[in-house]
Amino acid sequence: MDDRFTTRLAPGQALTLAAARGPRRLVVTSGRLWLTLSGGGDDHWLRAGEGLTLAAGREVVVEAWPRAEFQLLQPAPRAAAGPARAWRLPLAGQGA
Repeated sequence: MDDRFTTRLAPGQALTLAAARGPRRLVVTSGRLWLTLSGGGDDHWLRAGEGLTLAAGREVVVEAWPRAEFQLLQPAPRAAAGPARAWRLPLAGQGA
């Protein structure tokens, strides 16, 4: 796991992830996370090892229960040459 792309949330800490143009994948690497998706009020609970694909244009609020670490992945464009892979996205305040 590359710590540069891992976001850590303290107990009870919440974070809003802005909507993106394309789909993203959120993967919990440690702890438990509560997610609320915009546009429908869908709530999800994810534990370490679980993930959720976030549709384009959807904002999400994540909260640690009690602590959590996660990574936000952006799928590779379909037109890319070679094998498909995902890029990790550093969040604001994280290392580049």
